[in-house]
Amino acid sequence: MFILVMAGAGYYTYNFALKGGGHVTVPNIVDRPVTEAALLLTERNLELGHQVQAAHPTIPKFYVIAQRPAAGRIAREGRRINVVVSRGQDFLRTPDLSGKSLEDARREILAARFRVGSLARIPAELPRDLVISQDPPAGGELPDQGEIHLLVSAGSDRPSALMPDLRGLLISEIEKALANFDVSLVPNEVDIPGATPDVVLAQTPAPDTLIYENQIIVYDYVPSITEERIAIRFEATVRHQMFYDWYNREVRVDVVDRMGSRQKVWSKLPEHDDAARSTYISGTAIRVPVIYIDEANVEIYIDGNLEASYLLQDGNPPIKTR
Repeated sequence: MFILVMAGAGYYTYNFALKGGGHVTVPNIVDRPVTEAALLLTERNLELGHQVQAAHPTIPKFYVIAQRPAAGRIAREGRRINVVVSRGQDFLRTPDLSGKSLEDARREILAARFRVGSLARIPAELPRDLVISQDPPAGGELPDQGEIHLLVSAGSDRPSALMPDLRGLLISEIEKALANFDVSLVPNEVDIPGATPDVVLAQTPAPDTLIYENQIIVYDYVPSITEERIAIRFEATVRHQMFYDWYNREVRVDVVDRMGSRQKVWSKLPEHDDAARSTYISGTAIRVPVIYIDEANVEIYIDGNLEASYLLQDGNPPIKTR
């Protein structure tokens, strides 16, 4: 009798106290909303256990991605089923690739967890394979491993050559050094203490870059100071208001100094993305800071045509002459 009682007590303890009741088959709750999954588990005398959230590119937010134990396993009634719940797609901000080489743009795209999408080339007066624009634009939202499409320069049909190194040349030797290049020279006086006067200190474009016919070459130098020549520099800001949408226009701003030398100080190519459509609209203005000696003219070109001209003279406010 004692043995029978002990055996019965052991059977009861094993099946109910330790085993926790009857057994059920774990249902499949993957790809279901959490609320529906919890209801389905309750119907099987199971409980929704620990929830961990994770991003997923296709499963909607608050849907179950995975479960443990897996569907079809046998579990005791009252068992908790742990789940991984989708928090939807993770969106990242796209980098600014404008003005970068195609190789550098590709590296930056991959480093930012995106992929290089389609690639289109158009003729432009820019070095070949320089990024002109991108889609989505810089700062836009894109999911992890989303594609960024690029518009790059195919170069120009105009004759081209490699830019020579002018640094260290006397300014009197520059025209001779560029005699075989059909370019425009623009001197830029700088004030660098200790620098050798009348010698090229820096240049734009840089040496060994591609230059084209009629391109503007700017070089920096410190002028030699004599008692007869003491120039006064003035600073001014020219503001030109646009009375039409100009996101789809090519804009160029030139400064012509007192010696007649011309320098492009700002430009914009036609743009058609949403950021440009909301930025370059009617009522906005172009603001150009200018440093000049005695006098200068600021000329604004729209699609290659002169639209406005401003005279700067002896530090006085700009005067619109066109």
